[in-house]
Amino acid sequence: MSLQVPPYAASWSKVLLSTTNALLRNVLYNTLMSILCLDLGTAHTGIAISQEGILATPIATVYEKDVNQLVSKLLPYLSKHNPDKIIIGVPEYGPIVKFATDLSEKIYAIFPKEITFFREDLSSHTARNVMKAQGKTLVRRKKEEHQTAAALILQDYLDSL
Repeated sequence: MSLQVPPYAASWSKVLLSTTNALLRNVLYNTLMSILCLDLGTAHTGIAISQEGILATPIATVYEKDVNQLVSKLLPYLSKHNPDKIIIGVPEYGPIVKFATDLSEKIYAIFPKEITFFREDLSSHTARNVMKAQGKTLVRRKKEEHQTAAALILQDYLDSL
């Protein structure tokens, strides 16, 4: 008599092992910290948070083109979540790179925490595909696209640690 393992058991064991490894890594290296991530766009900025340095959660999308006004709109999120670190997703090149640099300087001037740029490419495209696969409506996908992209960037960052 042989033991039959259900087909889904292998995938669940990988998820459990991955989550356990992430938790152990964070405990061992004392990186249980709050991290806020921004996905910058030309008119929208997605915001995501990880309170324990393991799992990224989308929290909001801010609609603003002007860097000074964007900083003002981000302040309530920075105050509420008080992150230990801020991750800003940036593409390899383009106008968003300069915008990210300007934004990081202005944020640091009023909220002096560690700010890290993390490479992101096609995060919004990936977010659209993920939400479509989840069966979300077009209206909801448009509303949540940027915060979902921020969560994907943050999760990539966390997984890279």
